[in-house]
Amino acid sequence: MLLGLILSATGIVLFAWAMFRLAVFALPVGLGAAAFLWAGLVVGVAVLLIGRMLIASRLPVPLRGAIALLFAVPAGIAGGSVVSSLMQLGGAGPTATGIAAAVGAIIIAGAAMMSLLPAMTACTGSNGSPLHG
Repeated sequence: MLLGLILSATGIVLFAWAMFRLAVFALPVGLGAAAFLWAGLVVGVAVLLIGRMLIASRLPVPLRGAIALLFAVPAGIAGGSVVSSLMQLGGAGPTATGIAAAVGAIIIAGAAMMSLLPAMTACTGSNGSPLHG
């Protein structure tokens, strides 16, 4: 009993010492994490804007489609992962989970492609040929 009390008190004292000793690093670590988050946000927005500009440009349609696929494939993978996780939370079996995840991935990738479609058709006519003007 006495040994447990001594060890508990020692642990509390060491924890308090470490907390006060390491508190000096809170600002640099916090600012570093915030800077990386902001840098990631800036890079993400830049990639989105550059991708949308490339899709809306007068590049050949197959190349613009390939650029749109660069956005749709990760969206489909993420969507399939979310559907799989939700199915597992619901207690579905592995077969149903796999089928639902595949269908969800295709639907979400298709939705990502459809959201890029207005930018893709902005520089082409209804038949897919480039507009001249």
